[in-house]
Amino acid sequence: MDCIECAKKIEKAVKEIEGVKQVRVSYTLGKMSVEVEKGKVSTEQLRRSVGLLGYKLEPVEQGAYEDFFTFKNRRLVATAVSGIFLLLGIVTEVALDISYLYLSFYGIAILIGGYYIAHRGLVAILEKYLDINMLMIIAVCGSVAIGSYSEGAAIVFLFSTAEMLESFSIVRTRKSIYELMDFAPNRALVRREGKEEYYDVNDVAIGDIVIIKPGERIPIDGIVISGQSSVDEAPVTGESIPVTKRLGDQVFAGTLNASGFLEIEVTKEFKDTVISRIVQLVEEAESEKAPTERFVDRFAKYYTPIIVLAAILTIVIPPLFFNEPFDVWFYRGLVLLVISCPCALVISTPVTVVSAITGATRRGVLFKGGIHLERMGQISVIAFDKTGTITKGKPEVDEIIPFKNYSEYEVLKIAASAENRSEHHLARAVIAKAEELRIGIEEVEAFESMSGKGVTAVILGNRIFCGSPEFFVEQGIDLLTYKDLIERKNAEGKTVIIVGTEREAIGMLTIRDTVKPEAREVIRELRNLGIRKIVMLTGDSEKVAAKVAEELQLDEYKARLLPEEKVRAIEEYQKKYGPVIMVGDGVNDAPALAKAEIGVAMGVAGTDVALEAADVALMGDDLRALSFGIKLSRRASRVIKQNISVSLAVKSIFFVLAFPGFITLWLAILIGDLGTSFAVISNAMRLVR
Repeated sequence: MDCIECAKKIEKAVKEIEGVKQVRVSYTLGKMSVEVEKGKVSTEQLRRSVGLLGYKLEPVEQGAYEDFFTFKNRRLVATAVSGIFLLLGIVTEVALDISYLYLSFYGIAILIGGYYIAHRGLVAILEKYLDINMLMIIAVCGSVAIGSYSEGAAIVFLFSTAEMLESFSIVRTRKSIYELMDFAPNRALVRREGKEEYYDVNDVAIGDIVIIKPGERIPIDGIVISGQSSVDEAPVTGESIPVTKRLGDQVFAGTLNASGFLEIEVTKEFKDTVISRIVQLVEEAESEKAPTERFVDRFAKYYTPIIVLAAILTIVIPPLFFNEPFDVWFYRGLVLLVISCPCALVISTPVTVVSAITGATRRGVLFKGGIHLERMGQISVIAFDKTGTITKGKPEVDEIIPFKNYSEYEVLKIAASAENRSEHHLARAVIAKAEELRIGIEEVEAFESMSGKGVTAVILGNRIFCGSPEFFVEQGIDLLTYKDLIERKNAEGKTVIIVGTEREAIGMLTIRDTVKPEAREVIRELRNLGIRKIVMLTGDSEKVAAKVAEELQLDEYKARLLPEEKVRAIEEYQKKYGPVIMVGDGVNDAPALAKAEIGVAMGVAGTDVALEAADVALMGDDLRALSFGIKLSRRASRVIKQNISVSLAVKSIFFVLAFPGFITLWLAILIGDLGTSFAVISNAMRLVR
């Protein structure tokens, strides 16, 4: 495909096939997604429909990586042959001046190089489109009609060459996206029924045991069941420091097993792996158009008809009313027709957006659409959750304090049993402590999580509460005896979890979580980027929140917030300061993420829910990815403005210079249209790197 109009033509043709429910064609990705009624549409029907328009349809697996410069590319060969005959025509005209010979060479150059142009142009007319190919046909026929054969041949060659270069640039953009999949091997060594054999990754099932040797890339998502190794997760999280993987840890397809021998149990089919989902979400991101892209699309609808009308008036009015020579003004009208195609303008935004999203993905930042990419750089306020966002998110049990006649062993055993079904950060810390001390966990008969407060569970017939002091007060359990102790531990920056029954509190756990080492640097950088207000919204206690806010020099914090209270806090900041980014874990903060203009979920590589909940997902846990995302958003906005400005400036200059005759047809094609498109694409592709 050479332009967005090509994608629209394909969509229109495929939609007319009976049984097609929905179709979406991506110009920048070169990909078509079709939803059909079962059994009513065959691949051959789709291939035939697309083929009639002059395009080739291939499965993604086959076409995504096809080498552009091969002799399979017939148009490339036709362009090269056309160029040879054009050169022969110029040489024979200048050196030999044998008219029948050079006219023959020019004619052959036009016929060979113009075949694809004529085919697509005529298809466009039949489909009631006025596209650049049809305009080129008119320009070439017009040149021949006024006796300018060499210019007609030059138009064909230059147009085809420029389109080849433009297509090559787009192919590079597409490859940069699909190269993400290259990280994942297409075969996996699987142990089934005691035998080890290689299988295609698409044939590996959930529950299979996959063996990964040192130095190999992990072929599929799973959980380590044997071995220990250092794994480079850069393709998924963007973080270059290898992570040690042990028994029970998650591993992801496409990551590199650096040192040890691992056996993993497969947890997802290949199509559902994190790296597959990343590629899928990047593809879907194109449909979420940025506001600038929507504006440009509206502008282009009016631009082309106006310029075509101006071209017609240029051809008709001067000869008819002012007795000017027809051939001169006919030629100038052709020049206007050529520059009436807004290709460079229309592709300026989508190519930039896809390039930026692809570049961000390589750094572990996943934008879910162009609208989020554009908005992220316009934010006034950033609100952080605390646990797992600006702190390490791996809190550890610091103290076990039993009450009355209970022991530390009993308090921890009961707490770990009650928290065993919870996904909360603090629950995992309690369970980890029990595992460390080799304390067994009892079976839970009933369980309920009270968001932002704690959990209740039935264990061995007894109802157990585990949560914040406030949660116990709500249950009518007296904590007055322990009030000073709780306040003292909170003042030390520790989170207090009370453990108890329906009748009494039996003990407490204190949990400590440290601030991420890069947090201070990121907060400073965000201030340098001009963020007006940086705040923290947390469900943790007042004193713990105050300590973290003071350590990071945050502008403000709100503590002891339930999920719905975080939403109200976001609303307040929006009214007072403007657009807000909410940064959280994507699960507990889902309502606040949804309310903010941009919801950013951290460390979502292993969490499907978080990946879906966020507008922007940071695959790793490094906060520096947030400031990178804001800077990339602003850089992408600058590139979009540059591209639009260059496109409009070149068109305006050529429009003005066309009337006095300073612009030739070949110059209008080479610079005014396809040269500008090539420049726009090349400028956008800088964002991939």
